[in-house]
Amino acid sequence: MSLDELLRACSLKGFQGKGPGGQHRNKTNTGVSLTLAPYNLEIRSVESRSAKENKVHALHRMQMALALQIRETPPEIEIPFPGSNGHIQPSNPLFPLFVAHVFDIMAAKNGDTKAAAAAFNISPSALVKILRQHKMCSEKLSQSKR
Repeated sequence: MSLDELLRACSLKGFQGKGPGGQHRNKTNTGVSLTLAPYNLEIRSVESRSAKENKVHALHRMQMALALQIRETPPEIEIPFPGSNGHIQPSNPLFPLFVAHVFDIMAAKNGDTKAAAAAFNISPSALVKILRQHKMCSEKLSQSKR
C-alpha cells in the first residue's frame, strides 16, 4: 500500500508535542497521531517541529506495524529481492513489504527462516542480518523463534 493510500485509510489527528523544541513546538499542533481502526493500531510521531515531517514518520511506522502484525498467505511464486547483493536498508521504501513477505512465509513454515530466505534467493544468515537492522523486526524475529 502506498503512503497516500495508507493515509486515506487512517484517521489523522494533530496534537501539541511535548518536550524540547521551544515555543513553536509547544504552541502548535505539530504532533501527529494516525489510527487504523480495522487493525486497532495507533501510531504517534512528535520527533520534528514540523507536522508534515511527523506525518511522514508516522506513516512509515504504520507501514512497519502492519508488516509485522498482519499475516497473509504467502504467494507461491518466487518474490524478487528488493535490495541488492543480499542487502536492503530499512530506509528503502520496499522494506516494509519485504518484511511482510518474510514474516508471512515464516508463519506458513512454522517460523523457519530458511524457507523465507530461499523465497528471496538469499542465505538465512543474510536474512537474519537484514531483519536485525530494524528494532521491531529483531523483536518479532526473537518472538517467532520461541
